Amino acid sequence: MDYVTLREKPRQFLALTSLHVAEFDDLLIDFAPAWERHHRWHTLAGQRRRFAAHRERPNAVLAGSDAKLFFLLNYLKNNSLQQHQAASFGISQARVSQLAAGLLPVLNHVLAQRGLLPVRDGGALAQHLAAHPERVLAYDGVERGVPRNADYAAQAEEYSAKKKRTA
Repeated sequence: MDYVTLREKPRQFLALTSLHVAEFDDLLIDFAPAWERHHRWHTLAGQRRRFAAHRERPNAVLAGSDAKLFFLLNYLKNNSLQQHQAASFGISQARVSQLAAGLLPVLNHVLAQRGLLPVRDGGALAQHLAAHPERVLAYDGVERGVPRNADYAAQAEEYSAKKKRTA
């Protein structure tokens, strides 16, 4: 997969990363220096280097922070097999595993700095929502999160009839 070519195809880029190109570039502003700081003193396995790495290797398959961020966002969005990701980017499955493990903590750090990580605690969610300027929020969930009624007549009354095929 060629990152540079896909940047020119906004619909494909969005489908592969869940971000518009402008949003990707905005995230890259913080990701690039964070990755360079991390990579300077740590290997992909997370081990501390004895000597600082001053630059990326010239033969790197994913050269540049932008290609690495694209790789990671594609990996997270599509949740594909590592073998599929390896074939798409021309690397080995082991390398996919190493890259994902090495890049993910950096991305999580950047998202935490920006306050974009999901809230995992109910109390923290209540505080977050109280500070939100809009009182009406879109909820992405299922139509009915409770078990179906066992009574046939009650089922017919509660049935929404939303069973249209899309394909």
